[in-house]
Amino acid sequence: MEILSVTRSAFQYLKDKIITGELPAGQKLNENQLSSLLEISRPPLREAFRLLEHEYLVVNIPRKGTYVTNISREDFRQVYQARKMIECYAIDLLKAKNIRDLPQVAAALTQTTDLSLPSNAGPEEKLSYLMAFANFHIRLVESAGNSRLTHFYQAISSNLARYEFMYVFIPGLTRNSQENHQQIMELIRMGAYDQAKEDLSTHINNFVNLLETKIGEERINGQPVSASDP
Repeated sequence: MEILSVTRSAFQYLKDKIITGELPAGQKLNENQLSSLLEISRPPLREAFRLLEHEYLVVNIPRKGTYVTNISREDFRQVYQARKMIECYAIDLLKAKNIRDLPQVAAALTQTTDLSLPSNAGPEEKLSYLMAFANFHIRLVESAGNSRLTHFYQAISSNLARYEFMYVFIPGLTRNSQENHQQIMELIRMGAYDQAKEDLSTHINNFVNLLETKIGEERINGQPVSASDP
């Protein structure tokens, strides 16, 4: 249990650093430095690397080491295609089961009602702020009651957060997200599932269009961006 706890702590620490860009795309993860920094032995650290690789945040190259995965326009498109497919299908399942009452989704929405980003916030505070808004989408997928669907969504959620962290702090963007989330929630409560799915699709597409414009730049928040994965 202690080893699992150490591994999980190391995994969460490194995941957060990758999402916020403090461990930038392409950087090699130095086992000696990280084991010293985190004050853990190499076996749990390597297991943390394995968990990160499962979420496509790092890649292990034989005889070279473990590297933070690149961010790219093509990867971004693929991640968001998967996101829209999963979230829209979750609403189809809600419709099939005639589920209108979503207490966990409502709780996530309430959490962000009066949430504001602290001034001069650091990466950890910004990540916490971001995840509060992302929680609406996570709970929506979970509410569909399909464990496989939830598993697939969890597999891409870290990379979703990685891209969202780049531009979620544009002034007014989260306020618009809050309004969109509220509208989608109300439509589901009324049983207007098709309209809810259409609004959700538009909500996701708008963010994709925003990032498509920004991601065309050579670097994002100091991280190198390629047209496609190497």
